[in-house]
Parts: sequence; C-alpha cells; structure tokens
Amino acid sequence: MEKKVFHTRGFISLLVLGSFVVMTLNGIVLYFAPQGQIAYWVDWRFLVLTREEWSNMHVVSSILFAVAGVIHLVYNWTPIVNYISKKISGARKLKRELVVAAALSLFVIFGPVYQVPPLNYVIDLGSYFKELWIVSKDYRPPFGHAEATSLKSFAKKMNIDFDKATAELKGQGIKVTSGEESLDRIAKANDTSPMKLYALIKKFEEVPAVEDKASYTPEMVEEQFTGKGVGRKTLAEICQEIGVDINQAKANLRNNNVEMKDNETMKEAADRRKVNPIDVLKVVLVDNYKLP
Repeated sequence: MEKKVFHTRGFISLLVLGSFVVMTLNGIVLYFAPQGQIAYWVDWRFLVLTREEWSNMHVVSSILFAVAGVIHLVYNWTPIVNYISKKISGARKLKRELVVAAALSLFVIFGPVYQVPPLNYVIDLGSYFKELWIVSKDYRPPFGHAEATSLKSFAKKMNIDFDKATAELKGQGIKVTSGEESLDRIAKANDTSPMKLYALIKKFEEVPAVEDKASYTPEMVEEQFTGKGVGRKTLAEICQEIGVDINQAKANLRNNNVEMKDNETMKEAADRRKVNPIDVLKVVLVDNYKLP
C-alpha cells in the first residue's frame, strides 16, 4: 500500500488561497458595515456575526495570509529570483513595468492618507454606505461608548432616575443583576440591544434646566456638554435642546467665519475650521467667544 505523503508546498498554496478568500470576504462586509459605535449600539449583525467578530476575523485572516505568503515565498524563492533576474536581464522593458508597479503601490498606500482622487471617492462611498444604516436618530448613541457604560453611570449621565429605570426594565422582563453591569452586557444577556434598553427608560429622562445664554463661560460649556455627543447633533437640534435662538447662533458663527445650515452637524462645521465641536458650541453659547 502506497504511503500517503503530506505535500507541504500544496498545503501552503491552498492556505494562501483560503486566507485570501476569507480576508476579501470580511473586508467587503466591513466596507458596508455601519460604524463601530452604531453597530455596538444597535447590536448589528450579518450572517449571525457581530461587527467586532467580522473585524477580528479580518485581522486574523490577514495575519494568516501574510504568514502563509512569506512561507510560500521562501519555498519558491529560487525560481522567483531566477525568473525576475532573467526577465530584467533579457528584457529591459520590464524595468519600466517595475517602476509603474512600484508607483501604483505607493499611490494605493498613501493616496487614502492624503485623500487623493480617485481613492478618496472609494473612502467617501464607504462612509455613505455606513450612514445608510442610520434610519433614525435613535440609531446613534447619546454619547461615545454609551453601550460600555454601566447602567447606573448611564442613568446618571442621561439624568434618569436609576431606581425608576431598573424597575421599568425588570417590569419589561429584562433581567438586571447589578447596576454596575454595562448596557452591552445586560443587552446580550437578554437578547436585545443597548438601543432598545435606552428606549425603555428614555421616558424617565429629565431635561436639565436651561441656563441663561449670557451666563455661560467656556469652562461651563466644556463641563456640561463634553461627552454628550455634541458633534453628532445638528445646529437646529442643539438650539432647540438648549433654548437658543438659531438666528442669533448663526450670527455668532458668522462672526467666527463659520457658516452652518440648520441640518448640518457640529462636527462637520468643526472639521472645516479644524477645531472641536465643543469649540463651535462655545461660539453659540458664550458671548463674544472667538475661535482660535
């Protein structure tokens, strides 16, 4: 009986192919997937897997592809070197192709970093697809990493009575072991999402008393609004929530060379002036405030 031999070269070739296919698949999924903060907040999944699981798979498959590729290169080093040497010595035209290939590789590497057309269009298109997942403002968390915050801290940050929130969740059949558990952990234990948990207790949210605009200082704006997701809110939403006249807000912004539309987010305006959204909010709330 002929003894079966394990063909290492063939195995490595198949490993390169397999890891390439997996890496390409999860790369495509992540291109169309929503942003991380949205995915975690709504518990987004594709083919049962979460965004984080797809991302982990992409990292591991990329490492596998790189390792298998290096081993494949080592196994075929001699024929590859001989082939390239033969082509370079026998056909000088290949040098031109080598220069073009190197230039194209550098373009693909640095093009997205410096937003060079047409590669920036690919990035912008991906951002467009990610925004399509946000079908309502509830799909955005009220602040960054809200899902990772404990229920007690979340309630405090959102001005929600913790005892009422806990009673409501339990009344809706949600098991809450401790107020120190994160929204994400509670949601997973109850087969739901942090967004749906927030929807159940949002009715207990108390709007803080509106301060008189003239009494705001830059320090007060930072203390009161940092971490509240100001950058994701539009000018109209900010003015309505805080009780500021939108026309006066626009006038203050124009005095700082900032033109904003009602439906434009604070982050979009801040990016144009290369400042933080909180700085733009200071312009709106603090009299005679000047951007740096």
